[in-house]
Amino acid sequence: MLYWLIYDISSNSKRLKVSEKCKDYGLYRVQKSAFLGDLSKNKAEMLLEEVQDIMAESEGDCVFMFPACKGCFSSRAIIGEFNESLIEEKEFVFLACSSQ
Repeated sequence: MLYWLIYDISSNSKRLKVSEKCKDYGLYRVQKSAFLGDLSKNKAEMLLEEVQDIMAESEGDCVFMFPACKGCFSSRAIIGEFNESLIEEKEFVFLACSSQ
C-alpha cells in the first residue's frame, strides 16, 4: 500500500530526523515536507512508532501519515512536476554466472 507522510515541524533537528527516517523506510521525498512510498502495514506501523518517538514533547508541530491504495492514487491530479519512476513497480532481472 502507498503511504503519505506529511509534516509541519519547526525544529530543524526533529525535521531532519523524521525525513531521514522516511528515507530509511524507502519513502521518497515528493515535496519539502511530504514523502510517499510503498510500505506493508507492519512497516507503516513501525515507521509511525519511530516518528512518534522523535516527536515526543513537540508542541505546535504535526505529522500526518495516511494510506492511499494504488487504484486511488492512479486517479490523482498533479499540477507541476512529479517523478513517476519513484513509485512505479520495478522489474528486476537477475543473471547467474557460472564459473568454469
